[in-house]
This record gives sequence, structure tokens and C-alpha cells, in this order.
Amino acid sequence: MIYSGFATVCGVGYISAKRLEVVRLVVPLAGIPKKLDGLKIGVMADFHAGLFTRLEDIVYSVNLISREKPDLIVLLGDYVEGGVYRRPNPEKVEKEAYVFDALRNLKAPFGVYAVLGNHDHWTDADLVREKLSNLAIPLLDNQNTVLDNGLALAGVDDFWEGPSFPYKALRDVGRESVIILLSHNPDVNLQLKGDDRVRLVLSGHTHGGQIRLPLIDWAPWIPCSMKYRGSSGLIRETGRRWTFITKGVGTFLIPVRLNCPPDVGILRLRRI
Repeated sequence: MIYSGFATVCGVGYISAKRLEVVRLVVPLAGIPKKLDGLKIGVMADFHAGLFTRLEDIVYSVNLISREKPDLIVLLGDYVEGGVYRRPNPEKVEKEAYVFDALRNLKAPFGVYAVLGNHDHWTDADLVREKLSNLAIPLLDNQNTVLDNGLALAGVDDFWEGPSFPYKALRDVGRESVIILLSHNPDVNLQLKGDDRVRLVLSGHTHGGQIRLPLIDWAPWIPCSMKYRGSSGLIRETGRRWTFITKGVGTFLIPVRLNCPPDVGILRLRRI
């Protein structure tokens, strides 16, 4: 009976891992310009192309977010499934490069922007950078760009493996800009501390815990600080800054999710 119950849980978890959801949320931001009111941002992360996330899964996620018609799309790292041995493996990136073929179809009026995650470093970060460059997707690697609508996008390299330099990424951004920071790992907030120039941090990495125990809603997996233990969704950081954490498209280590379906995010900025 124990084995039967375990098999049932695994089966349910495998099915759940393929049920990608769209998480639609409003982000209230005081004092932003009227032209940014209603801006729609598509958020994708943690594809983990490999044994458990196939081409059809990623194509489905791309089609799902494209149907939402976001004004801007951000890609938050872990495109490929890095090895647990954390050594360069360009052959693995090439084998899993179908993720970049799928991402080629992403389009948005204000563009598509990217950062790297820890798994990209655990395979071959330079090759992943090259693949994104071939798609003409700007990689915000501890740097920023100011869009025509006055929104400033800053991005950092991975918090674990980068290194992540948020203050380098924010360099020369005027205070009149509304700043959104892209970071694979939400722990970048620990580096920002009391600095409220950043209004919104967009992250992945946690997978929402991937496996959350029923009733107590507890996730045993902790890939970041205790503050974000198995966290996902919209989190208030300070009086001026929010963090949004997507649960991501793929899975890590095992192809199972429990009480924690994968997702892509659609965030709408709202002026208050």
C-alpha cells in the first residue's frame, strides 16, 4: 500500500508539472507616470530544457504568454539544465539548445530582455550568452537600458554564480526613471537593503518550492534564503518595492510538482 500511495503521488505530481498556468497580477506603484499605467509585462523563467522539459513544453509556454500580448517580456534564467557537478559542458548546451529555437518566436512592442541563472553557469554561461545574442535578445548582465516609455530595466548576473552587482546594474539610471530589476534569484533584495530606487524585482529560481506538502503548505526544498523559502507570487519588500517570483516553466532533479504548478507571469503596472 505504501508503494501504491507513493506511485499515485508521483503520478499526480508528474501531471501537475505539465499543467502550466498563467499568473495574472496587478502591481500597484505609487507615483509612476501615466504612460506606464497599465503596462503589461510577461515573465518567464526556469525552462530547464533537458530530460524533463522537452521542446513541446517550451513551445507551449511561449504560445501561452504570446496570447496574452504583453508589452514587454523578461526571461529570468536557467534556460538549460545544468549538471550537478557544476563544470563546463558546452555539448549539453548544444543538446538543449531547442529552448532558444522556441524563444525565437517571442515578440513584444518594448522588446524581450534576459538575465542568466545558476544552471546556465553550471553548463556554459558564455555559450548561453552567445545563443541569446544570436536571437537578438539583450542580456542585461549587471547593466541597464532605458526604454522609450521611461521604464528602466536593470539586470544582474546570477546571485550564486555571477557575481551579481545590482549597484553596477543601476549605474547612471536617473531617479526620474521607474526601475525594474531582473534577477534570477530573489536574494538580490539582500544586496539592495534599504535602497528604494528599484520599484519591482522580477525573479524565478525557487520553483515555488516545486513540492509543497498538502495541508501545511510547506516546501522542504530551499534554493535561497529562508525569506523566500518556496515563495512565489507578489511579495511586498518595502514601502516602495515589490518582488514577483515566478514558479517557472520546468522542473529540477525530478519531473514532479506537488501543489505547485508551473507558471508564466503577466504583471500589469497600476498607478496609484
